[in-house]
Amino acid sequence: MSKKKKDKKIPLVILVLIYSVLLYAIYVSLSTLVLAIWGDSVMGTVDIYKSRLDETKAEPNRSRTISKGYWFMANGKEYRGYVLYKSGEAWPSLDDGETRSERIRYLGFFPYINKPAMLCEFDEMGEVAIIYHILAPIGWLFLLRLVIRTNRGKKKKKKAARQPAAP
Repeated sequence: MSKKKKDKKIPLVILVLIYSVLLYAIYVSLSTLVLAIWGDSVMGTVDIYKSRLDETKAEPNRSRTISKGYWFMANGKEYRGYVLYKSGEAWPSLDDGETRSERIRYLGFFPYINKPAMLCEFDEMGEVAIIYHILAPIGWLFLLRLVIRTNRGKKKKKKAARQPAAP
């Protein structure tokens, strides 16, 4: 008696999760580059700031997780943003009602894409970060294509196995 072959189909939920994560990673890198090149600057207001020490022996500028909530005015309308990143900065947390000013970069035609200037200006990022944001989307696209191709390849093999041979 022959053994049944297990169905190796990737569940739809897992595929959607993989696609979402890869597309988000592409968006983050590309938005950083686009903001650095074509973004407009404005002074914004940081109204939420938290700094959490993660590791005392971490490499320089990577020991803390920083979370910032900010708002800014563009085209006569108020926009809000929130970022989470690793850094070595250690400002004191903001008390209720306390704010700080910070430069924000945004796209003039679509201000919903925005970041603090320190995260998306070439002068602030450094050479390694610039190279990373250029090469990372290429890598993510390669992985996305690999996942899509792997999933399609299994479907093609199943269809080919079901079709009768031509006479």
